[in-house]
Order: sequence, then structure tokens, then C-alpha cells
Amino acid sequence: MFDVWSVVGWWDRWQLRVLVLGSLGIQWFLLVAAPMRKYTIRPGLRLCIWLAYISSDALAIYALATLFNRHARATSSSSCDGGANSKARILEVLWAPVLLIHLGGQEELTAYTIEDNELWTRHTVTLVSQVAVALYAFYKSWPNPSDWKLLASAILLFIIGVVSFSEKPWALKKASINRLASVSATIQGTKKRTRLAVYLDDLLFSDWYSCSRATEKSSSSGSSLPAAAAAAGVGWHDCFSFTEPSNKGHGDHVGLSEADKVYMVLSDMSLSAAADDLVLRGRARNVEDVLRPLSTKAEQALKRWLRGAFGLIYTRANLVFTRTYLVYHVLVVPILHVAALTLFATSDKHGYDRTDVKITYVLLCLTAALDVLAVFVRQLLYGAMSAKGVPALCETVPGYNLVDAVTRRRQKDIGWLFRCAAAMGCKEEYLEYCKCGGGQQHYTLYKNVSKMVLADLVDAQGRDLANYRVFTVPYASPASTAAGPAVEQQRASPAGAANWALSEEQQKLCGRKVRDTLRGSFDRSVLVWHIATDLCFRMEQVPPDADKEEDSHWLRIKCTEAISCYMARLLDSHPDMLLTGSRRHLVSEALDELESIFDRTMVDRSGKPPGKDDLHKIIDDVARVRFQVPVGVAHGAADDDGEEAVQSFFHIPEACGLAMELLQLEASTRWRVMYRVWLGMLFYSASMCRGYLHAKSLGEGGEFLSYVWLVLSLKGAKTLADKLQMLEVEGDDRQGRRQGRKW
Repeated sequence: MFDVWSVVGWWDRWQLRVLVLGSLGIQWFLLVAAPMRKYTIRPGLRLCIWLAYISSDALAIYALATLFNRHARATSSSSCDGGANSKARILEVLWAPVLLIHLGGQEELTAYTIEDNELWTRHTVTLVSQVAVALYAFYKSWPNPSDWKLLASAILLFIIGVVSFSEKPWALKKASINRLASVSATIQGTKKRTRLAVYLDDLLFSDWYSCSRATEKSSSSGSSLPAAAAAAGVGWHDCFSFTEPSNKGHGDHVGLSEADKVYMVLSDMSLSAAADDLVLRGRARNVEDVLRPLSTKAEQALKRWLRGAFGLIYTRANLVFTRTYLVYHVLVVPILHVAALTLFATSDKHGYDRTDVKITYVLLCLTAALDVLAVFVRQLLYGAMSAKGVPALCETVPGYNLVDAVTRRRQKDIGWLFRCAAAMGCKEEYLEYCKCGGGQQHYTLYKNVSKMVLADLVDAQGRDLANYRVFTVPYASPASTAAGPAVEQQRASPAGAANWALSEEQQKLCGRKVRDTLRGSFDRSVLVWHIATDLCFRMEQVPPDADKEEDSHWLRIKCTEAISCYMARLLDSHPDMLLTGSRRHLVSEALDELESIFDRTMVDRSGKPPGKDDLHKIIDDVARVRFQVPVGVAHGAADDDGEEAVQSFFHIPEACGLAMELLQLEASTRWRVMYRVWLGMLFYSASMCRGYLHAKSLGEGGEFLSYVWLVLSLKGAKTLADKLQMLEVEGDDRQGRRQGRKW
């Protein structure tokens, strides 16, 4: 028979040991897993990292509380057992500073979400309370005639623990939004950046593994680049520069550094305003000296920018790249760990519990390795993941497909699971990804989309990306012809506006539905265009012998569908990033409408996607005959005539009408127009999204929208901060300010 009391006795003896070893195990897991957050990893692994993050502090604090309670009881009963039990448990007190080291956490996981940085005061209170508990327990439980070597070892460990624990709230405070938004003396133009500061910034925004390989490759091939760099007065760190070198002599002293730019855009600050201030202060001759254009290699290395931005917010990069931190962790910490371990190894262990002695050795050795070897473990991990080709942050284009979501809902076997998940408020993005796939296929799709997007990126300097839905060419319909072309022209083309996405030839092909849907609200425009694009995609005739990787037409189709699914996912999962004020409930409304239409027009509930015949029937019926769904009046009340209230479909008929209009165009022309429209939506959404939201998304794996936003910001497109801060000036006024005119 199972003896409960024996288990209780075992747990009383082993409780503290299990807690301390568990805390050590979690820290080693975080050491290996936390750096993976800089890459595109599976949601399951990201969930495990989050669970380990929130449980690490709780476990260490609970272990300290258990230690305090055990020795408080032992102190009160020490007169009964003559102090023998107190000496047997003395090694447990040595574990208190080790738990403080564990509470300090890992350098690569200071904050899991951006909101954690604003809670630095709470972590400071936790620091003071837990250090006080550890010191009090140590003071009350340590016997006076104990071995001085154990006492010295404990003091050294306390020094490491208190400093390590103090680094966490310090790093959180430096990474808070208020600190990021504080303008540095360099941006103000009152202080020049030292060469060491430039070098440390380059290390922060670097990919050590790939850059070191590139440097070795260039030196082994006999390239003249290192010699030229030495002659120019720059070092190895110059390979991380993403801007074109200035040829005006003093440009290097006024240009905003990579760190300055990332600080500013993540804090919703305007780069144009900062450049304008430097010009007016006389620190630069013109704006081009401050915001130099991107070099050709910059767009290939933007993941380093995103990785550096991630480090600023979610790791201790703000502290790591300082002289004090480097000296302490490179020189002082290893010496203290070795000294503490040596003192314990040479101390008298007679009378101590042998199990506690072994556990203490394990704790001291593995905790020392945790601090000393952490940087090497991280670099090996970075090298392995880079060599394996694991996608970095934002190197993915996930999607949400409305038709696929409805199809899964209608399945007889698992459809109820999706309904239950939606009813409980679970994010559907964990259950309903579009057919774009995952893994290597998903990364291949990202490469194709990013390549096409960057290739078609407009000259964005000072461009208002909202003009993608401004039509300068009137629609030549019979009604507009009878009313006169001036009416449509006046409605379509505001003064000074120009459509950068659609050429005049493409605008002539845009019918009434295309224009009306683009002129409407942005969130509903994304939803309607997503449904219409998906209908056109499902009805596209794909040649069986077509090379889908080489055929430019098919590649454009796939990229258009991918951007469409991605924007729909933003509307469903991150409406605040899509555009301020976006309405998530539009997706739920469209889901209900589409499911009702499928129930009326389709009998098959096997989960198979609708065929072309079904789609033709749906488009024709919905576009020409507006379905009416009878719905009872609220609370069962009837109107004066006693008739049922009727609610009309709203989104699906609009999308079907748009699809019918697009299907009338020739296939190649149709997909060119659709691609340019989605490109305009993507760029406009990226430019209007706050930098705070992009910074927040990095902690959740990053968004492709952040990648596009960073490119647009560095190319000089008008972001939300620029539009709010800078007045649009024309002609001589703009030229005068750009040339540094004195007012």
C-alpha cells in the first residue's frame, strides 16, 4: 500500500534541493533557448520560453522563502538537538546567494514583452526584498564558529548575486520607452561620439558570426578592402555600416549613427525633424549629410538592424556594451567564481550531509559555467543557426485566409474545435494559417515576397504613401461621360496628389468597384480586397508544366496572394498594427456571411476547398442577387407591421462584385494591377504604424510589416511621426531648409 507519510517526509527533506536544482535547470534552459527569440521559431518553443521566463523568478523566490522558513524553525529548535542538525543544514544557507544569481536571469532575456520594461520599479522592490531575506536568513542561520573559508565563499557569492540581480532592473529602466525617447547629446548636436562609442554601437548592430566570416574571406582572397579601410582610418567594425560614405570631409561627424536611428524610430520620433534640427544648429550643411542614402548592401543586412533593435529592448545590450559591464563580467566575475569554488573545495566538510555537499558542488560549478561560458554558448548557437539558415526576426510572411477558415469551420469532424476556440477568445492565428505553408516553404515564400517588394520599392524620399488610392485618371463610364469628365476628375485627384502605385495606363483599367473600394475605409478595403484576391487566385488557370519558381507571372500571383493573406492576418490578429482604429470585428462579420453563403450554395462538408464551379456560382449569385437572411427582432419583439427584420449581407457582395470586375481584365494585366494595389496597402500600413508597435512585435517574433517599415523609414518616406512633426513645404522653402538656410 502506498505510504503517504513517507512521501511527505521525503519531500520535507528534498524540497529545497529540488527547488534549487530546478532553478538551476531553468537557467540553463533559458541560456540555450533565449537567444532563439532572435530567430523565427515555432510558437510551441516560444511558449516554452515564456513559461520558463515567468517560472524562473517564482521558483527562485519560493526557494528563498523555503530556505528562510526551514532555518527559522531550525533556529527555534536548535536548543533541543544541540545544534547538530543546524550544522548539517549549514550548506543550505550557502545556496541563498546562488539563488540571487539565478534571480538576475540571463542577458538574452531581460524582458519578454515591451511592457516588462515599464515595470522596472517593481523589479527594484523585488530586488531589495529578496536581498534582505537572503541576508537575514544567512545572518540568523550561520553559526559563529563555522569554517572561515565557507564564510568567505558565501561573501563572494553574495557579491556576485547582488550585482547580478541589480543589473536586471537597471537594464529594464534603460530600455523603457521614456529612456529610449530621451534625445541623446549627439542628436542634440552638443556632443561628439567617441571612437569607442562608435565601435560598441557597431558591435550591438552586428551579426558577429557572418561578419567575421566575411572579413576572413575578404582578407584571405587578397582584397584591398582592409587596406583601404585602414587608410581611411576605420577598423573591422566598419563592415557594419549601412550608409553610403560621405565625400564631404565632415559628414561622418554629423551623420546619425545606426543606434541613434533605431532609438528614434522605435520611440516614434521623426528622423526628418532631427536632421532638420542639426542643419539649423549648424552641425550639418544639409539634410543629406545627416540622413545619407542606404548603400546597396544595406537592404541585405537589415536583419542586423532588427536584431540590434531587439537587443536594445529585450536584452541587456544597453549594459553589455559599456566599459564597466565588460570589465566586471570579463575579469571580475570569473575570478570571484573561481575563488568561491576554491574556498569551498578546500574547506572542512566534516559533519555535513554528503548529499548537500554534492549538490553544492553542482550548484557552484554549473552556476559559474552559466556566467563565464554564457557568451561562448550564445555565439556557438548563433553560428549553428546561421549556418543552418534559420530565418531571423521578421523573415516570415504568415497569413490568414478567410475561405480556408470557413471551410475548416464547416468540417464535420473538427469544425467544432475551431468554433469552441473562437468562442473562448483564442487567437485563430494559432489554428488557421493560410495555405502558404510553413518551414522551408514558408521561408522561400518570404524570400520571394521580400525580393519583389524591395525591387519595386519606390523612390520614397519625402513621398506620401497614402496616395496609392488617389486616381488622377478619370473612369470613362457612361454615367461619368454624360455628367462630364470634370466631375470624376475633381473627385479623384486632389490638388498636388499623384498615384505612385498605379500608372496612368493601369488607372484607366480600374473600374468603378476598384475605385470605390480603395476610396473607402482602409480596414474594410483590406478585407474586401482580400476576399476578391483569393477568389481570383482560386479561379486562376495554372499551366501544369509551368515552372513556378522561374515564371515571373506565377511568382507575381503567389506574392500578391501572400501579401493579401498577410494583411488579412494583421486585421484579424494585430489590427492596431494594420492602422490605428482598424476594426477586428469586420473579419467575424465576413466569416459569418461567407459561412451562410456556403451553407446555401454548397452541400459538401468534407472540408475540401470550393471548386471553380462553386466559386462561379457564388460570385454570380452574390454579386447580382443580394441574399437576405431573416433575423428575429431583438428580444423577440415585432415591428408595427409584424414583419421580420432583415439584415443584408455587407462585405461578401462587395468582394464578389470587385472580383467580377477584376476577372474581366486580361490575366497578366489583372495581377499587375492587384499586385500594385496590395503593394500600396502594405507600404501605407507600414508607414502609418507606430514605432512602439513595431518594437512590441519584435518580442513576439517580429512582423514582415516591421521589415518594410524599416526600409521605408531609412529611405526617407513619410512616416507617421514625420507627417505629424514636419510641415509640408514646397519649392524654395524646402530647398532653403535642406541647404541649411539661416532664418
